[in-house]
Formats: sequence, structure tokens, C-alpha cells
Amino acid sequence: MIARFLMIAFVSFAISGCATTPQAPSPVNQLQNHVADLQQRMEQQEKEVVDLKYEVKEIAGKIESGKTVDMEESDEGSGSFKTGSSAVNTQASPIIKATGVTAVDLQKALKGAGLYDGKIDGKIGSKTRAAVIEFQKQHNLKSDGVVGQKTWGAMKSYIPVE
Repeated sequence: MIARFLMIAFVSFAISGCATTPQAPSPVNQLQNHVADLQQRMEQQEKEVVDLKYEVKEIAGKIESGKTVDMEESDEGSGSFKTGSSAVNTQASPIIKATGVTAVDLQKALKGAGLYDGKIDGKIGSKTRAAVIEFQKQHNLKSDGVVGQKTWGAMKSYIPVE
């Protein structure tokens, strides 16, 4: 009987000791962590690609409207180039993350939704930012002021048909 009790106690102690002993991550866990890290890096690079596509579209729109783009930096600093009549900011608007959306499209949609009464000038200012946040609140979206795919999906139908 005592031998049996000691055997059960020994097995219980051995099992509880194993459960508390820290173990090195298995090769599978290491691979999973590495894959998660690579996925995070890919997402960041995809965001950067979207920003660059927006910049290209914005510059192309300025060129199509008859303005010339001088590839020398203007007095406005890095990321700006001189055009025929004004400097074009080639940095993507930090509030527009949806692919293919211009600041003009955004302002037209906000005006169509009755939330923006400013000039449709393609410049993202405090009125445009406030209108985006208000639109997001009214449509139960994350009100962070960033126009991503979900916000733009809800907003684009407000652009008036010309």
C-alpha cells in the first residue's frame, strides 16, 4: 500500500514538474513566428505600394491637365516638384489609403454626402479631415479619419454623376 502511494506521488511530482519546466520553442513554433513576421512585413510593403500608386496617379493627373512637372525639388522640400502653375505634393495623403482614390474624388463624395462645404481643390485640409471623421461616425465605421477600402466603399456612391 505504501509502495503504491509512493509510486502515485512520484508520478504526480514528475508530471507537475514537466508542466512547469520552460521549454525552448519547437521548430514548428519558430517557423510560425517567422511566417507571421514575414506577413507583417508584406502588409507594410503593400501599404507602401498603395501610397506610391496614389502618388503616380496624382502626378499623372496634373500632367494630363496640362501642367508640366519639373523634376527638380521645389522650395517646399523633399517630395514636392514644380509644375506650370504650382507645386505638386507627391507625398500620398496620409488620410487616403484606398487604391485609386484622389483627394478630388474624396471631396466630391463628402460634398455629395452633405458633410463638406469647402472648395473642391484636391487639397486635404482640416475641413476635409473633419468631414471624413463625421462620415465614418454616421456610417458606423472606425472613425480614424483614414479613407481605406471600407470607408471608400461606403463613400463613393455619394459622388455626383456629372
